[in-house]
Amino acid sequence: MHSSDHVDPASLAWYHTIELPGGVVTPGEYDHRQVVDRVGLPTRLDGRRCLDVGTHDGFWAFEMERRGASEVVALDVAGPEDLDWPEPRPALNGDVREFIMARKRAFGVAAEALGSRVEPRYESVYDLDPDTIGRFDLAFVGTLLHHLRDPIGALQAVRRVVDGQLVVVAVFSPWKTLLLPLTPVTELADFGDIPFWEIPNIAGLRRQLEMGGWTVERWGRPHLQPYGAGWRMPRLSWRRRTWRTLPRQVLLRAGALHVSVVARRT
Repeated sequence: MHSSDHVDPASLAWYHTIELPGGVVTPGEYDHRQVVDRVGLPTRLDGRRCLDVGTHDGFWAFEMERRGASEVVALDVAGPEDLDWPEPRPALNGDVREFIMARKRAFGVAAEALGSRVEPRYESVYDLDPDTIGRFDLAFVGTLLHHLRDPIGALQAVRRVVDGQLVVVAVFSPWKTLLLPLTPVTELADFGDIPFWEIPNIAGLRRQLEMGGWTVERWGRPHLQPYGAGWRMPRLSWRRRTWRTLPRQVLLRAGALHVSVVARRT
């Protein structure tokens, strides 16, 4: 059972733009409503048990429930200590901790407002175990792999608990996809002390999936992920560590380029 404690949705920090009853729309950093039908989720999920990996405040979990899933589990980390921080690890001050906890409160507020039966579960994707969480017909992984030091290990962990399909949405490098369309390449990102590790080209993402035990069934068309009302455009960074990312920083001002892929266990 979820409890919002009568929190005003507008007072929370939201990752997703979510439509709630009464005309309330959460001020998310990203607005997935415009691309929800471009990511490869089946139109109907009746009778399927589904897993949303890296749920944040639950947009995709609630969407799978709306599409008729019989049960949805929404997975996220329990606290900031469980994130894959680069070394040296930043000081996990009160602001960082509050940011993570605010996501949980936002999920609870949305779930209660929607009358949702989605089950939140807080553990690392690496620890997925069919003996404790059960098995699923479909898993959704939305832009999580870039935030993990071991994306292939995460895909292997998801495979342990999924008997059917996997839907992944990922950022990809358009330049390396054009220049090296058949060569698996992944760029080790340099965004400072934030947990954002790598950006593959399309061939690199395919190879990650294959090494994780998945066979690609189909690709979606690349799309720009629109920002939401809560997005705050960062200033261009000219620091020595990040100057190489300037072209990407400029591109991100128009939206983040994503691609979706549907895969099945090999």
